[in-house]
Amino acid sequence: MRKLFQRRRGAGVPAWMLSSALEQAIDAVVLIDATNAVIYFNDAAERLWGYARDEVLGRNVSMLVPEAHRHNHDALIDANRTTGHNKIVGTSREVTVHRHDGEIVPVSLALSKMRIGKSWGYAAFVRDMSKEIAARHRMLDRASGSVDLVAADCQEVAGLSTKISNAAARQASSAQEASSAMEEIAASMRHCAENAATTETIAKSCSVDAQRAGDAVSRAVAAMSAIAEKIRVVQEIARQTDLLALNATIEAASAGVHGKGFAVVADEVRKLAERAQVAASEIGRLSHETHEASHEAGREITALVPEIARTAELVEEISAATREQQVGAEQINRAIRDLDHVIQENAATAKASTVTSTSLTERSDDLRALIEALRDGVENGATRPVGPGTAVPQKPLRVVAAAS
Repeated sequence: MRKLFQRRRGAGVPAWMLSSALEQAIDAVVLIDATNAVIYFNDAAERLWGYARDEVLGRNVSMLVPEAHRHNHDALIDANRTTGHNKIVGTSREVTVHRHDGEIVPVSLALSKMRIGKSWGYAAFVRDMSKEIAARHRMLDRASGSVDLVAADCQEVAGLSTKISNAAARQASSAQEASSAMEEIAASMRHCAENAATTETIAKSCSVDAQRAGDAVSRAVAAMSAIAEKIRVVQEIARQTDLLALNATIEAASAGVHGKGFAVVADEVRKLAERAQVAASEIGRLSHETHEASHEAGREITALVPEIARTAELVEEISAATREQQVGAEQINRAIRDLDHVIQENAATAKASTVTSTSLTERSDDLRALIEALRDGVENGATRPVGPGTAVPQKPLRVVAAAS
């Protein structure tokens, strides 16, 4: 070992400085010579393997390798020296070592090849990875917990999305039924509006006809009054004629035989006058009754005309209200159709959200499986116990140096 450091001193680095640096190194440093004997074992190596330096120096390096791998360990190292095929030199691997007390410790192993005389020796730099592995486990535990929470949230979202989708489907069905009902109501209101418009026209016509009928009755009452006046004149004439016939009869009686013929004529005239007076009285009575009936009809029609006019106004208002209701029903129908369209879109969105949530759940499961695989890799990624010079398989986890 001293000779090795003395050779390095020729390169400008004092031997004591190299020795001090290796002793103070955090990593365990093990050097073996051409016979595979340990020629250097620093303090960190003592702490890592649990051997005292004197127990290791000068002995075969296979003592640092578990018994299951000791039988071919020298052969592997010698094969590397002979073939020069450096599978492990210049690489770093995470492996495990067995301590003297049997404890298994995860470590990071890096090997360097060095010329010692005409042969090759090896330097192993071994770092205790217990804290790093524990930190990785904690990180994976946290990641696993987070994935579990995400998976639970995804499942909850999927459940909510399914409920929303079902509710949206029911809403869409209800909206379609409401739309159909509003279509029927709108059609019925259009029919009512048409009937109201027709009724409005008829009511206005009836109002005009009633006004005309009232005017006609008023004229009839006036005519009947005039007829009654004329009948009174005829009655007066009949009375005067009857009086004249009576006077003529008296004069004929005074004339004796000479006035007998005139008396007969006067008597006939008196009888005609009496009959005319009776007929005139009867006509007057009938005319009076007709006048009273016409006057009563006039009063009824006069009272009815405002009611008919009011009815026409109400029908007009009903017609206008029906038209407004028709417009409102059509607006509601359009709004329901728009709502149905929105509900259909919401249903499609909820369905897509359900699919997305399901996909996220599947991805969470994949991520959980990946974390478990990483956890297994951390625990079992380098389960083969090794010592300095052990032939480690190719494809190292990371390259930290290049020396051959």
